Amino acid sequence: MNPHSILKDFIALLFFGILLIVGSWTLLYSLQTQFAEVSSGKPLIVLSSFHGYLPGALVGLVFMLGYAANRLWRRLRQQTLSADNGKITAIGVLAGLVLVVMGSFVINTYWDNKADYAGYQPCPALTLLTNRVTMQAWSKNEALCFDNDARRIIVRGTSDETAQLAQHLIAREQQQQAKQRFLQQEAEGRQQIN
Repeated sequence: MNPHSILKDFIALLFFGILLIVGSWTLLYSLQTQFAEVSSGKPLIVLSSFHGYLPGALVGLVFMLGYAANRLWRRLRQQTLSADNGKITAIGVLAGLVLVVMGSFVINTYWDNKADYAGYQPCPALTLLTNRVTMQAWSKNEALCFDNDARRIIVRGTSDETAQLAQHLIAREQQQQAKQRFLQQEAEGRQQIN
């Protein structure tokens, strides 16, 4: 029994386990954020396509974790590793890669349809979030995609930024209404003087 090999197998098991936990947490958090954005009713939301890759990656990680666990278990019991174990792992990792591509397409289509059903339309290319490859802004009013204030606020594509933009638009609307009331009162005052 080689302690150096056992240590490497334990580190691999630990590494794949941590990656699986972090990936699962990231997927759940991303799904929760996406659902909250689509159902928020904000004038502009940002949807990320990144989490569409995670289910396939997690499948691949499960097979890698299983391989590392089996390898460590067999080394501790001083048994030889079967050749089928590597084949099964390779098939599982390839299935994960296929799911990365297909899952991304299916999941992103699902969220696009949810956003469309909620009344959003995607912002045209090169309007908002031009520096983010996996994020796309969706708006209920296409004019927001070209709005300078929206461009200034929506930089990273977080839900905090879309909430900040919604608050800014409400404040801007209230300011315009106050200006209209002031102008109307001023016009009425001039009519009374004349």
